[in-house]
Amino acid sequence: MSRPGATAGRAVAPGPAATPARPVASGRAATNGRPESVPPALAASPGSLLPRPAATVPLVSVASPRPVATVPSVPAASPRSPLPRPAATVPPAPAASPRPVATVPLVSAASPRPAATVPLAFAASPRPAATVPPVSAASPTAPGEVAAVTGRAGSMAPEAVRQGSGASRDRLVDLVRAASLAIVVVGHWLMASVSVSPDGRLAPENALTELTTLRPATWVLQVMPLFFMAGGFANLTVWQRTTSAGDGHWTFVRSRLTRLWRPVTRFLPAVPAVGMVAYAAGLPARDAVALGVLLVQPLWFLAVYTGIIVVAPLLLRCHAVAPRTVLGVLAVGAVVVDVVRLAGGPAIVATANLAFVWLFAHQLGVCHADGRLAAVPRRRWWAVVAAAVGVLILLTGPGPYPVSMVGLPGQLSNMSPPTVCLLVLSIGQGAAVLLARPWLLSWLRRPAPWAAVERFGSVAMTVYLWHLTVLVAAFGALLAGGHVPPQPGSATWWLTRPAWLATLAMLLVALVVVGELLSRLIRRAGARGRPRR
Repeated sequence: MSRPGATAGRAVAPGPAATPARPVASGRAATNGRPESVPPALAASPGSLLPRPAATVPLVSVASPRPVATVPSVPAASPRSPLPRPAATVPPAPAASPRPVATVPLVSAASPRPAATVPLAFAASPRPAATVPPVSAASPTAPGEVAAVTGRAGSMAPEAVRQGSGASRDRLVDLVRAASLAIVVVGHWLMASVSVSPDGRLAPENALTELTTLRPATWVLQVMPLFFMAGGFANLTVWQRTTSAGDGHWTFVRSRLTRLWRPVTRFLPAVPAVGMVAYAAGLPARDAVALGVLLVQPLWFLAVYTGIIVVAPLLLRCHAVAPRTVLGVLAVGAVVVDVVRLAGGPAIVATANLAFVWLFAHQLGVCHADGRLAAVPRRRWWAVVAAAVGVLILLTGPGPYPVSMVGLPGQLSNMSPPTVCLLVLSIGQGAAVLLARPWLLSWLRRPAPWAAVERFGSVAMTVYLWHLTVLVAAFGALLAGGHVPPQPGSATWWLTRPAWLATLAMLLVALVVVGELLSRLIRRAGARGRPRR
């Protein structure tokens, strides 16, 4: 152990009680109205009875070879001091000096590198020294792990990182994003069917065409507005981080699009491969092409979301100035487009609602991200949900819109392109989620549910992209075995739904696992192939 006080400007571990320590820094004290320089560690002079601030020194844990976090401690170098031993918290010194508290590195006696940089408490400092709760040396958790945990490799990682979530991360948004994609996948698996014509041609079917009583359920199961709301929350968060780092519009766009489209680059090459396999198995060429078109249909929302990302920085700037005006303009635009559409205007006009409706949902998520919705009383959210349901009943009852929030053959589609009904639905669904927020967050604080949300969220886009491929493969296996899918709505159809969903889920899980293993092998091979620097 190095001799106490051997190095000026740094604190060392306390030595034996009989060894006096030299002062490590000087402060300013007020004496008779005149500042006089006094050492902070006055007890180092055996004859001094003046009170002194506690010196900040590193303690070495007896239970760990690593340096322990520094806490205020009183060295036993003053055997004649009649004063009681001060507590760990350093009291604030008189505000006699405008100078800021100096910071110097503390060097641990058990480590060759600095343990931490902490402020020394000057006698005349206007601010109190940092308060660190003392931790017993016998504690299984070292004091340095109060705000951090040590991984098995010995690196210090923040507690929030260990849990997989930042302190400011909204777990409800992660749940909404993952759940919205999961509901879309299950909805497609339930509603999609295939019929065989007398001449052997295959035709896709939608179970909602026959099950008219289930169409109101789409008010709950059509959750794409929630996905765009979650996207608005994420875009504002990333935009704030981007601008804080000094970057701008196109840095934001590049980072967001890279994250969005990376899974697609692995999916697209499989589409023609599936079509060729189906053609080789006897499917007519026209049907094989239609199959490929079906597989890429999930990409429609990625195209829309790409456009939203490109214009998001502009919208976010406008939102910062006039958030209500932005929402109002988007809502009015959607209404005008629908009026033109219902009046028999050009079909191209209706596509403008791909922007107006989905941008409106996006901006609702932005309003949640900036905290504007947090102060709204819960009773008002109940009123919003009730109003949204009432408006939807009027629009789809005596109004011109269909009840189903997904497109069905032979009727106006509320989905492609979206109508005002989806705009109202986004308001109602957002209010319902905020009503359930306290219960959902309480549930997400449990380790198991949060781990499940995180795990699914990490592969949610992969699941979304490949779920129709699994569905097509399952239908192909049925037809190849001489089995025709049951008629939607029949007793056989209902009885086989649980087994059908379980089979598709197992196939999709296997596909995702294999895909992750292959991606990992490719990354490792690429890493080995790179020259070392």
